[in-house]
Amino acid sequence: MSAGIFAQCNILGSEIIKIGETQKFSADLAGKCEDCYIWKISPEEIISVESNNEGQITLKGSHLGTAKISLTIETENESFVCEKNISIQNATDQKEKQCDVEITNFKDVKVDDDTMSFFPNKISQKYSYLWKATYADGTRKESEEKIPQFINNPNTIITSVVVHIINKSSLCSSIITRTYGEKYWFQKIDKVEQRKYIQESYLKIKDQK
Repeated sequence: MSAGIFAQCNILGSEIIKIGETQKFSADLAGKCEDCYIWKISPEEIISVESNNEGQITLKGSHLGTAKISLTIETENESFVCEKNISIQNATDQKEKQCDVEITNFKDVKVDDDTMSFFPNKISQKYSYLWKATYADGTRKESEEKIPQFINNPNTIITSVVVHIINKSSLCSSIITRTYGEKYWFQKIDKVEQRKYIQESYLKIKDQK
């Protein structure tokens, strides 16, 4: 596939890195495998790679200037190319405000036979959310709800969910990505206790077998 016909995607993360500071970056969709992410950084003289784990990369500012991050992602049906320009700036003496996004995980909760809901491990009015669900056929659905609901059944299977969480006051953000095999959902439904979605919460329903 030539570069000219790659589909587009977005790299989530700050557009500024201070010298000596590290920042995490992630794509807004998930690849089909752990090795399906190819990151490129240029020029390498002003920014360095601290870690690279699947769809997330940690970069450190080294020298003043502008760098470009490029990411190629292989999904089930096509390839995507994401690009982002990063400004590397001088560190200031003023103490930077800590990024205080407290959400670190989310749970999947069955609403009914065709719907799954996703609950952050902490819910607060101080955050905004952008959820993206990717399906086995390559289609994507989005939601800005705190607790989104997405269609999920044997004919329309969710393969990944990404949530971009932003602190409204500090504008700090965090990205959480989870991927699922096609057998994950329906094996899980048969083997573990079920949860029912009720008014932005859930109740455990004991297995009656």
